[in-house]
Amino acid sequence: MDLKFLDELKAKNDIVEVIGKYLPLTRRGSNFWGLCPFHHEKTPSFCVNGTDQFYYCFGCHKGGDVISFVKEIESVDYWDAVKILAERAKIPLPQDNTATKEIAEQKKKKERLLALNRDAALFYVDCLKNGLGGEQLEYINKRGLTKETVVKFGIGASPDYNAVITHLRKKGYTEKEMTESGVAGRNAKGNYFDYLGGRLIIPIIDAFGNVIGFCGRILKKQDNVGKYLNTKETAVFSKGKTLFNINNLKKYKNANGLNEVIIVEGHMDVISLVQSGIENVVASMGTSLTKDQARILKRYSDKVIISYDGDFAGRKATLRGLDILQDEGLDVKVVTLPDGMDPDDVVRERGREFYEKLVKNALPLIDFKLRALRKDYDLNSADGKRKFVVAAVKIIKTSPSVTEQEDLLRAVRDLTGTNLETLRREMANSDVEVKALVIPSDSGEIGVADKVTKASRFILYAYIFNREYAENTDIRTLEFPESKHKIIADYVASAKAENIRPNISGLYSVQNDEIEEERNAIAAIESGKRDDFDEEMYFHDCIKTLKTANLDVKLQELTKLYDNSQDVDERKEITVKIREILAQKSAL
Repeated sequence: MDLKFLDELKAKNDIVEVIGKYLPLTRRGSNFWGLCPFHHEKTPSFCVNGTDQFYYCFGCHKGGDVISFVKEIESVDYWDAVKILAERAKIPLPQDNTATKEIAEQKKKKERLLALNRDAALFYVDCLKNGLGGEQLEYINKRGLTKETVVKFGIGASPDYNAVITHLRKKGYTEKEMTESGVAGRNAKGNYFDYLGGRLIIPIIDAFGNVIGFCGRILKKQDNVGKYLNTKETAVFSKGKTLFNINNLKKYKNANGLNEVIIVEGHMDVISLVQSGIENVVASMGTSLTKDQARILKRYSDKVIISYDGDFAGRKATLRGLDILQDEGLDVKVVTLPDGMDPDDVVRERGREFYEKLVKNALPLIDFKLRALRKDYDLNSADGKRKFVVAAVKIIKTSPSVTEQEDLLRAVRDLTGTNLETLRREMANSDVEVKALVIPSDSGEIGVADKVTKASRFILYAYIFNREYAENTDIRTLEFPESKHKIIADYVASAKAENIRPNISGLYSVQNDEIEEERNAIAAIESGKRDDFDEEMYFHDCIKTLKTANLDVKLQELTKLYDNSQDVDERKEITVKIREILAQKSAL
């Protein structure tokens, strides 16, 4: 989109005034603060910078310019947010603009895919109603699902591999649209087929009631075939940004309020729990939890209860993935289910009250980790006991609370018979870093991040906010290893080439999903900077870190070439290059 138009649009829509229409803001120093509208909080962590025209929340880490805010608060796409602000400022929209047309075309395409998904969902429902899904209906009855539950979740049936394709053709959709929506697949012979043919169909619906994808459940066990299959990721469906049943959770919260959200693994777990009367539940789409999902959850509640299958404690990758929730500031507890059972089994076989008792007794995440750890070691042997203590202490050290650390150390003492002072010394010598601020100026981001990533981010921060100490270093001479940083560096270089001062508002105008989190992190540095932090010294340290890392990569490549070469002359040439790079490193 025309940058001059966007600059004018933002200039005539002061971000403090616009946001102030949606929520109360209080001035503190040079910035304005309020309760974040994007997640539940009691203490204001939402910062609006009127000088540089951007916002950043230290709670949920959302940030952006005035267009981003309107886009998020009004739940519209970028182009619609622009139109809202243009109308507010009485600015005519650009008529002949390639980017504008592209945005409009993308919107039209998404609307078309959503319409196709809705028509497919209605077709599947009709098939079930009209008796074309005999096996599916038998499965529904076997699982004890009521008619009300089937209607609530829009459950349907795919009778075969062709029916939905024929139906959608008659509705005017092309085969290309069917494959782009994920409803159809294409075989080696070029024939189109129902991607979830013959399965029980459960639509995946977003918070706004749109059918964005489907989950198919097989009816008979098949070798090497999973029980559940989701449609592929599309322009409207991303598993990592989706939670199953979020549409019903939203309705439930609006009607009843919400203290906590229960997360389960499977679609049928959700359906069974909801039917039993437990409605504050979503599913994580069968994948490890993502930051996007954690941030969605935070909009609904600060408390999350994990209720995965009874054996999930043995899946270390899944267990570690729960830290994502904690990193986003959520209070995480974990339900201990009987081995071999999932929430669906528990509520059907032992009843709602039994399940609710398990939820009430859910353990804090760190306690659950320690309990899960016990399964890995033989505490009856001296060697097993020692190894357990070392591993347990590393987990305990991640707690930011000294009181909690002491309580957990005592629990380990009681379990192993190890002296409490010995455990304290072991923890003091542990190499685990407690989650903390990495650099004083980066107070918005918690966690120990990669050193080169942090260096790249701070360097770009200095250019985006036009720090004088960065003026003597041409950004075009710097090599950024990660593509997200290269994109931001290109924006800075392009702006300078056109004699335009790069700024955070201009960076938010760059339409690229890859840099969304990174530009929010850059905004966080400015919002959380401290007067006692020497930015200039740190900037030059970051330059050194970046250059050293790039030289190390080149050294690794040359060393590999040297090891793989059998030619004496070639090895001599490589040796000369290695010496040159070592000299460059010494000179830094």
